[in-house]
Amino acid sequence: MSNPYIFTTRNIGPNAKGSALTIDELDNSLLFLSASLISSGSITDLSQSLSLLSGSVVSLENEVLILSQSINNIEFHPLSGSNYIFVEANGTPIQNANYLTASYDIAKLSTPTGSNRFSVLLGPGKYEFNSDFVIDTPYIDVVSLTGDRDVYITGSGSIVIGTDNVYVKGIDVYDKNFTITSSFPNTIIKNCKGGDESFGGYASLSSSYIIGSTFIDCEGGDYSFAGGGGYAYGTFINCIGGEYSFGQYCDGTFTNCVGGDNSFAHQGNIEDGIFENCTGGEESFAFQGDIGSNLGTPIMKNCTGGYGSFTGGGTIYGLLQTCKFTSPSDDFSNLTASIQPGGAIRECLNANNIAINS
Repeated sequence: MSNPYIFTTRNIGPNAKGSALTIDELDNSLLFLSASLISSGSITDLSQSLSLLSGSVVSLENEVLILSQSINNIEFHPLSGSNYIFVEANGTPIQNANYLTASYDIAKLSTPTGSNRFSVLLGPGKYEFNSDFVIDTPYIDVVSLTGDRDVYITGSGSIVIGTDNVYVKGIDVYDKNFTITSSFPNTIIKNCKGGDESFGGYASLSSSYIIGSTFIDCEGGDYSFAGGGGYAYGTFINCIGGEYSFGQYCDGTFTNCVGGDNSFAHQGNIEDGIFENCTGGEESFAFQGDIGSNLGTPIMKNCTGGYGSFTGGGTIYGLLQTCKFTSPSDDFSNLTASIQPGGAIRECLNANNIAINS
């Protein structure tokens, strides 16, 4: 079968061959590598593919660096290069977790920087941790080799992101808390899944926490994405949360996101930001607060809310455009008296598809 992914190195430009890959380039390189492994399946081809990846990150290695240490009486010989290390996940779940821990410790020794990142590549499989695996060093990215959500964290431990400037992709912790401990505005979490209170849920953080990272294609349970009493100030794209998700206060970018009841600033204000194609359950979208203020005029387009949503009768400083109620007992015409200077309702639909304009 032909390889659909084309892999090229950079010869000219500001990020020429010899410098670290950007995050987008890393994703594309992993797609190429994953397709190569599927079509070949041999260790020789794996080594050649990893060497090719290494050559695009820094300079082509003369040979793959072999690092050896014993973990639980098992020799650890990871494939690695100057800017990556590969965890094959071909042992037991406990062994895989030990390999990941050891590989991450090796990555720290590389002293990565913003212009010289290090990637820990994870093979698909189960990794059993009895205590949390903590990502605590900037510029070390921990990503699934395939890009799919196929790295499964089993056992009683979970994932804790405790530093900014990291890229984490393709990790599923089942119903456990996928923990992020602070705002971390330069961190990207993509295609990951957790249980209740994940991605900044209030269980492990203070009542005034702010979550400002970028989340793409992520899924959490109830009280996720700064749920509960938090501030959802980041970028959220194609994310799914349960009840009380997406903050008590919102000010960010929300695109194609879905929350349960009491989501999207359930007891606070939508202070500012852009909301597009988002869906909340009952009492969502600033149910007990305001949409905007004299300091912020959020834009909400094509958003859908259940009973009591869209301020529940509060004030509106922002724009509601082509939004919709699912509850027949709610009516956008009842909100027109709440509109303040700068605010507007445009072509918003009641449950009976009657359009309301202010």
